[in-house]
Amino acid sequence: MKPQVILTGHDLGHSQAVNIGFEYALTKLPKVFSELSLLPNSPYSVDGAKIAKESSISTHLSFCFTTSRFKALTGISSLTDSQGYLHSVPNVDTWDFSVIDTFDPVDITKEIEAQYEWFLKHVGKKPSALVTQKGEHGDPKILEPLIKLAKAENLPMRAPLWNWQANYGAQSLVESEGIKTTSQFLVCFKDWQKSSGYDLELDFERIVSKVKAHQGVSELALFCGFCDQELFDTTSVSWQRGQLLNILKRKYYLIERLYDEFEIITYADLT
Repeated sequence: MKPQVILTGHDLGHSQAVNIGFEYALTKLPKVFSELSLLPNSPYSVDGAKIAKESSISTHLSFCFTTSRFKALTGISSLTDSQGYLHSVPNVDTWDFSVIDTFDPVDITKEIEAQYEWFLKHVGKKPSALVTQKGEHGDPKILEPLIKLAKAENLPMRAPLWNWQANYGAQSLVESEGIKTTSQFLVCFKDWQKSSGYDLELDFERIVSKVKAHQGVSELALFCGFCDQELFDTTSVSWQRGQLLNILKRKYYLIERLYDEFEIITYADLT
């Protein structure tokens, strides 16, 4: 049997330039993604939801708790500053999530419920899975209420990671609760955390080898988007999104190879 892989278009709704990049990838290129990952609390999330609905591609909900330019849907709480903006991870090189220690568990649960209801309202159906934008559900304060929601709604979850690495205790907890899940997550863009990312073009054979060596279901995150000043000013992941679109345009055969080498699935296909 071929290894199973989910190809996720990551961060739909993040910004106007990112949304335009998704529209380009979805309408001007042959099939790339098997899943879209939609953010619920960006200023551009509603436009992202429209793109997801028009594409008919399986779409999962990417809960966001630590991106400072996004607001909590529940309003001012322990998750936010005085203007309602989420507290952010202070250092993207080390992914220090200690800010989660200050979150009130009640506020976390309310925000999860609000983001889930937002998805139902704007996409018109349940998400295909529950994930977090930065892997925040590697923390038990986020993971436990997400497990509760996943069980109540009978939904799968992305592998809970910590600093984007395997998190075996959290993974065992998810599996012990009978929740379908992936078990490997690879970020496919250059210079992710300086050394952890995989350039889809330059590191393609490494990606293939890592997936083939893995026993469970892998998910490859593809960050696409056009770049503008807003994107440069608000995130460290800016030009890499345009680089991916460039690779997809010039060397689409790499995606064809992924579809040939692996069984490309959606979260609904998890067993």
